Amino acid sequence: MNAVDPRRVFRVLCGLAWMGCPSPSPIRADELPTFAGPAMGTVYRVTLAEELPGMAQGEVHRDVEGVLARLDRALSTWRADSDASRFNRAAAGAWVEVARELVETVEIARRVHADSGGAFDITCAAAGSGRPVGMRHLATRSGPPALRKHVAGIAVDLGGIGPGYAVDAIGERLAELGSRSHLVELGGEVRAWGRRPGGAWRVALAGSGHVIELADGEAVATASARPGRSPIDPRSGRVIDAAATSVSVRAATCAEADAWAVAAVVLGLPPGPDGTVEPPVRARP
Repeated sequence: MNAVDPRRVFRVLCGLAWMGCPSPSPIRADELPTFAGPAMGTVYRVTLAEELPGMAQGEVHRDVEGVLARLDRALSTWRADSDASRFNRAAAGAWVEVARELVETVEIARRVHADSGGAFDITCAAAGSGRPVGMRHLATRSGPPALRKHVAGIAVDLGGIGPGYAVDAIGERLAELGSRSHLVELGGEVRAWGRRPGGAWRVALAGSGHVIELADGEAVATASARPGRSPIDPRSGRVIDAAATSVSVRAATCAEADAWAVAAVVLGLPPGPDGTVEPPVRARP
């Protein structure tokens, strides 16, 4: 996440490299306070409706960088010392204490896995490798936060949900700092808090021509597939037939939208009139 291998893109899940996927593009007034930077193999961008009280923009930027650094230590599978990597190397049966953020991400993934009928699975990167796959092999504990694998070889890949979770975490931290309205984007995953001056936050869905408005707290995420880069269906372990396609999903959190966008590609869900897919069952809070 901090040290990025240019040959790898963070949005890799189930054998599909989500490279160059059309991303939602925030529409905003250029004069609004904005800062950006690299994160998770892509870039993030924060737009504030107004300056935060008592804080210079540089201070806010450093605070957000701190949030991303904490998530990098918890969720990255590209660094050997992260919590996710330690868990992936761990033996079966033992609880591995990890950051709260990793347990929360796995639990959101478990809900989307159940609600999508297994079309989203953070263990399916190992499909075809002879290693076991399946969310049923993962256990979580909230206090102290920990993960446990029931069988050896289970590993998690958070590329299809980690960026969305990071957007949620950044936005919630900005609210704690006193921001009443902001827009956060990371690698095409976007969530709005409050309203921009003059109306709702507006996002253009690249590749579809649609422009949508996001309600307070609402998120949208996009996933894509193209010939030669088809995803594996976690339910069967087989590569699905997929023409070039891009799917955008709205949800109550960006982590849910991120995961559901992957599931929507696997399921072949059609977009609605506004260019976005409505998940068949929204992930429960």
